[in-house]
Amino acid sequence: MSFHTVARVGQLADGDIVAVEVGGVDMVLYRVGDDYLAAQRDCLHQGYDLADGLVMDGFLVCPLHGWRYHVHTGRHEVAGEVCLRTFAVRVVGDDIQVDPTPMWKGELPR
Repeated sequence: MSFHTVARVGQLADGDIVAVEVGGVDMVLYRVGDDYLAAQRDCLHQGYDLADGLVMDGFLVCPLHGWRYHVHTGRHEVAGEVCLRTFAVRVVGDDIQVDPTPMWKGELPR
């Protein structure tokens, strides 16, 4: 794993989403409660920017057509075979770090 610092604790409030680039990979970093999570930046429907979306009721929601992805798994709310690439996030001291390697490669997380 190759973690890179992308933000500091305290920069994101609960529900915030920010665009980040890690190792040449565009993604969104978002906060749900005490959890920091990361997923691919483009919506799987029409490639819209999820950095403009919102976190609501346990889902990362695309602002264009409202596609909803579970915040922890990246799975689409209805079509479980549709899944965002998600990335490992850790907090070291006050640094929020992300590994740009997708947590799954071709298989859906269970």
